Amino acid sequence: MKRGLNRSLVKGGLILAVLAQLAVLGGLFVYSQYPLWVGREVRVATLPVDPRDLFRGQYVRLDYGFSRLPIPDMELPRGGDDVYVPLERDGDLWRAGRAQLRPPARPPFLHGTILRVAGGEMVVRYGIEAWFAPRDEALRLETRLRDGGVARLKVAADGRAALVAVEAP
Repeated sequence: MKRGLNRSLVKGGLILAVLAQLAVLGGLFVYSQYPLWVGREVRVATLPVDPRDLFRGQYVRLDYGFSRLPIPDMELPRGGDDVYVPLERDGDLWRAGRAQLRPPARPPFLHGTILRVAGGEMVVRYGIEAWFAPRDEALRLETRLRDGGVARLKVAADGRAALVAVEAP
């Protein structure tokens, strides 16, 4: 009887461990897809930087005007801090407003992380800095975007953004 009880406990523990792992993976998937499901589409100007990652393949690394920002007045940010950048419509595109260290009252805004602070500016990452594509398409896109392009983003109400497409202007 005791041996059967131990087997049942082990089996139940294994099932619980597998379910917990599936729940974590499902949560990560939902977290990454959330902006695509509920986000508002915005278009922002971008420039390509570099087309290759040895581990993940070909991609176009993107740089935005709001990736390097002046330090907000009256606040002293540090690397690792969250930063929020309100977006303002400017014709067909959206442009960044003044960065702040607290979420704005109204969306849309981008939520980023400060990588470093130096020379009176902050370098910020938003998770929208790379567009992965097959090798030929990535190289062709990099060539077409040499003078700039447009990134289509989906921005959720909490500021998380996902890259939907990269286009020539």
